[in-house]
Amino acid sequence: MTGTISDFGEQWTHYTENRDFYASTEVLDSLFGPLLAKEDLAGKDLADVGAGTGRYTRMFHELGAASVLAVEPSDAVEVLERNTAGLEGVTCLRATADETPPDRFDWVFCIGVLQFIPDAEKALAAMGRGLRPGGRLFVWVYGKEGNRLYLALVRPLRAITRRLPHRLLDLLAGTLAYPAGWYAALCRALPLPMREYMRGYYSRLDHYSRKLVIYDQLNPTLARYYDRRELEALFDRSGFTDVRLHHRLGSSWSVVARFAGEESG
Repeated sequence: MTGTISDFGEQWTHYTENRDFYASTEVLDSLFGPLLAKEDLAGKDLADVGAGTGRYTRMFHELGAASVLAVEPSDAVEVLERNTAGLEGVTCLRATADETPPDRFDWVFCIGVLQFIPDAEKALAAMGRGLRPGGRLFVWVYGKEGNRLYLALVRPLRAITRRLPHRLLDLLAGTLAYPAGWYAALCRALPLPMREYMRGYYSRLDHYSRKLVIYDQLNPTLARYYDRRELEALFDRSGFTDVRLHHRLGSSWSVVARFAGEESG
């Protein structure tokens, strides 16, 4: 896991900004889908596990959360602290997911992080223990469904790009952002693979955020893609019940679940 933490520490200390649509609470509409409403977060105590540069932490604050604990294990915690400075009720903690403080939160969010954690069960159980009675965990991960062709292309590429120094990977990501943008434009008219994602998300990003998204795909040492059955089994083994899933933009999974305890897993 140390390698993955280091990967993202370097990434988030270079890509420190969250801009425009990428930083707006509109992003949560497709992430949450029918699982919860943004209004549900007002007045609640939240944890943002794997907070990176504070993108979602700031969204949760904007939506009226009573408190947000932003948990980040990498050197990017310094960027996180700068980006959330002055936000009332927001505190930062340098820790891993399996070090989530227990019995404190109405909601624990782990958005775009679990797929990079080698021991996902241990992380999920720790985040579950962080919930108060009646609390819920929200997780978003990469999906296999809708990504078969993409994975056939990106997995061999990642075998090379995850070893590149930052400057070369940054240059490559910036270059790839242009053909990806052209592909997103074609998706407006043609039923191409990943059309829903490209139309509903990628095409709405500015160039800086598009480059960041591509860098994020090519950078990590470890990245898992889950199908629905794998996720349901993972949450069951980790001690969760009332597991509900949302297939986000045809290519990833959002999950809301209640922690029943490790004895039920």
